[in-house]
Amino acid sequence: MKSVVLFIGPAGSGKTSLTAAFGKWLWSRMVTPAAYVNLDPGVEYLPYRPDIDIRQYVTVEEVMKKYGLGPNGALIKSIEIACKYLDDILERASKLPAPYVLVDTPGQMELFLFREFGPRFVEKFKKAGHIIGVVILDPTLMRKAQDIVSLKLLSLLTSLRLGVDVIPVINKADAVEEGEILRDDERLRLELSRESEGVIGEISERILDLLNDYRLATRVPLVSATTGKGLEELYDMLHEIFCACGDLT
Repeated sequence: MKSVVLFIGPAGSGKTSLTAAFGKWLWSRMVTPAAYVNLDPGVEYLPYRPDIDIRQYVTVEEVMKKYGLGPNGALIKSIEIACKYLDDILERASKLPAPYVLVDTPGQMELFLFREFGPRFVEKFKKAGHIIGVVILDPTLMRKAQDIVSLKLLSLLTSLRLGVDVIPVINKADAVEEGEILRDDERLRLELSRESEGVIGEISERILDLLNDYRLATRVPLVSATTGKGLEELYDMLHEIFCACGDLT
């Protein structure tokens, strides 16, 4: 069975760069080959060579011309078309020799998360191996306690929507001082009480309680596709989940 890692996040979070960097790290540090799957029909450049590329089946440019759509409409239509090829993609992925399959999802995460394509992709790929989602956000959006709560909640939403284990990460760690990012739960709660009053503050604290109650308060690693920082920690967390032998809280 393969280890399938989905890199998911909003546009600009660095999904593609992190996908490429993690694959290179797996080979250089763990001597473990990784296969790459690109699911973005609109991407123009990839820093890795995809073993499976959705653009072999459909591209945004072709859809724009054929259906007279703008970029956003063509992206949605492209993903709808791509659903027809999922069985073929799964068959090809199953034959890849690499133990790790790194999946670079569309730049607009809602295309994967809130359309039919994402859940169907995950359901089919569960036949190929165990799947983990890595939810990625930019550190410029993570400077307040409520930002961290939002990331954890987004990770929970992704887990519920796709039915997979999820690890939240903050990318581009080379662009921010580690002390600026709140990762300690006790400090996070303290900052929440300072930042928020009333209902918003209470909701944030209840969300943390819920995550803790169900052992979903996953630690949030700081990673960098540029420097390689945090990739070992990410690998360890993935390994713990794949092996079902660790507590990520």
